[in-house]
Amino acid sequence: MIVDFTKIIEIFESISFIGLILIWMSFLIGIKFPDWDFKLKIKHRNILTHSPIILWVMIYFYSTQKDVEVFRFSIMGFALALGLHMIFDFFPKGWSRGALIYFPYCRIGLGVKGSKGFIFLTGVYCIFLSIKYSQTHIEVIILTLLGVYTIVKNIKKEEKFFRPFTFFASVCIFLSAVKYEEISSSISFIVHLIFEKVKILF
Repeated sequence: MIVDFTKIIEIFESISFIGLILIWMSFLIGIKFPDWDFKLKIKHRNILTHSPIILWVMIYFYSTQKDVEVFRFSIMGFALALGLHMIFDFFPKGWSRGALIYFPYCRIGLGVKGSKGFIFLTGVYCIFLSIKYSQTHIEVIILTLLGVYTIVKNIKKEEKFFRPFTFFASVCIFLSAVKYEEISSSISFIVHLIFEKVKILF
């Protein structure tokens, strides 16, 4: 098998350096954004910061200025980060009061079942938005690597790896394979290759 490095270079050159910087910066903001409820002095895990509301605002601006790529890259990075934060929140040490979703400035919450469903769906939805606003499979690969890096980096802090990694990888692989034929064909090739190797054992 001959690797065409020229083609690989051309693919990566199609992604602007500014775009990568914007994804990274919006990601850094997005991963911390849900915990701004402390700074805003509102109930922790409130629905304002632990929901896609801010993403909808960003999407609105992008829909009115589609020629401005800064919004697209920012949406991808922020959505990925918010999705990862929600995935981490989906696996708390216990579903006590501090792990539940609340409405701001009041003690009304969604309860255990409601909070579980809301956090799960928000996590999946944010990852979906991140992939939706990508334009090439290379951008998705970059987002995926950034997500995996973040999960590995936070093993000590979050005291968990397998469950959030499985959640993220499953959602990311499925959605990206649905959108991009390059990814789905690569997955099919790998699965076929594994099957062929396993057949030898029989």
